[in-house]
Amino acid sequence: MHRVGLLLGSCRPNGNNAGIAAWAAQLLDARLNPADASNTFEIVPVDPTKAPQPFGPVLYSACLPAQIDASDAYDTPVIRDWSRFIASCDLFVVVTPQYNGGYPGELKNAIDHLYREWHNKPVAIVAFGGHGGNKCAAQLQTVFNQVKMRVVPEPVCITLPRSYITGGDRVAKDGEYPEFLAQYVEAVHDAADKLKALVAETAA
Repeated sequence: MHRVGLLLGSCRPNGNNAGIAAWAAQLLDARLNPADASNTFEIVPVDPTKAPQPFGPVLYSACLPAQIDASDAYDTPVIRDWSRFIASCDLFVVVTPQYNGGYPGELKNAIDHLYREWHNKPVAIVAFGGHGGNKCAAQLQTVFNQVKMRVVPEPVCITLPRSYITGGDRVAKDGEYPEFLAQYVEAVHDAADKLKALVAETAA
């Protein structure tokens, strides 16, 4: 069984991140685990609002991640737990909003407190925002390449309708998903297929 870490980029409780991640998780699970085959991928959602994930503005570690070669060597329990979780995953999907032409600081914080744990693991990016999240996705691709991940080259970039940014509409975690997401289903399926191919290459 391959563990898929589904990382959410934002801690904001009233945003669209949790809903879009739940929508993406459904599509990914169906594509990675087709009905005519045994399940080989387990999707593990990571809620950035709950411990032990080191999201949020208040976190400090004196360790230099590139010098750490075991989870127990980190200097705080939160980072040790985070290291163990990331090490336990075989591949990742990151679902994140675009903030001001980039990605959320809490996501950067979570990535940068580790180093070797990310190495050689496949990752796909699902970014969203008023302009599609493409700048956010491009920055994340650069960062993931720096920590030696195997990045699916085509991110899924979702343009939110205006009412989901400045109005009161939100993509809910449960229930029916809004119609505007239908146009991105094929892109999520394609990302899942490429993730599966990267996993196969890694195992070869």
